[in-house]
Amino acid sequence: MPAKPIRACVIDREDGAGAQYLERAAGDLGLQVLTLPQLADIHPDTEAVYVRASYWTDIDELLRLAPELKWVQLSMVGYDRLLTPAFRESGVTLTNARGVLDDAIAEFVVGGTLLWSKGLLTSTLDSRAHSSHYRELLGNDELRALVLGAGSIGSAVARHLRGIGVPRVDGVRRTVPPTAEVAAGPFDRVFTFAQLGSGVDIADYSVVVAVLPSSPTTRGIIDSALLDGLSERVVFINVGRGDTVDNIALAGAMEQRPGSAAVLDVTAPEPLPADHPLFAQPNVVISPHMSGDTRDRHRGFAELFFDNLARFAAGEPLRNVVETSAP
Repeated sequence: MPAKPIRACVIDREDGAGAQYLERAAGDLGLQVLTLPQLADIHPDTEAVYVRASYWTDIDELLRLAPELKWVQLSMVGYDRLLTPAFRESGVTLTNARGVLDDAIAEFVVGGTLLWSKGLLTSTLDSRAHSSHYRELLGNDELRALVLGAGSIGSAVARHLRGIGVPRVDGVRRTVPPTAEVAAGPFDRVFTFAQLGSGVDIADYSVVVAVLPSSPTTRGIIDSALLDGLSERVVFINVGRGDTVDNIALAGAMEQRPGSAAVLDVTAPEPLPADHPLFAQPNVVISPHMSGDTRDRHRGFAELFFDNLARFAAGEPLRNVVETSAP
């Protein structure tokens, strides 16, 4: 528990999901718990805020209402929507939920992979059409995977793919780490994006997983040129951010590859308009940004917050601090 009293507030979810993991400790610590419509009631001397409200973005209003604010903890991994000029200049520390959802998202990726490689998507479509046709399936040991974004979630994806017997999993990140770090990690090889298409052929992979955050350098990075280079039989899975992919080009790539599939937990925008060309492709599966949303995730979020709250009170380094300065 904190070494000194800290004025802290929880900006809660409207549905209250997972509140049981906060209730007892919240009372002991004297946390103020507010929903979004109650934000104006926040104590002006609040130093720490834990945001449980999904996709909350009103950071500038929080800065105005709580001028003593020093730290914000998120119950999500993505934080790009909060990086307003005012927040970047505020000096407030931002921590995210990196690590809490890694395994759940990786399990989703495994499910999407098997949906394609074991022919389940085709069988589902055939069943709806009152038909069936025989075909041979892919064994897990025949798959080759490339993970675009070799960070915390991408590494969990690699471990889980290895867990089902995928023999080769390579990763892509901004910079290539030292050889010893690669050898100790879950990837066989790690490349940079600059190497894709110039020495590394994306067509060599039957599973391509995007786990990229949204940033000025990643938006649209999975473009038509990269998608045109995909194998004729491939599953493309996006559990990162929708704006990292040219989704119009992706629709075209799937139309040209009827034996392939795309499994998209994220799109841009979310949700897609009803006339988006992705919806016209029978080999595209879209889920509503839920790949990490297991029922137990709220416990992990709460445990991370209370650990960081104790660290904050003791003046110790916080876990999962993210870079908020201007690029």
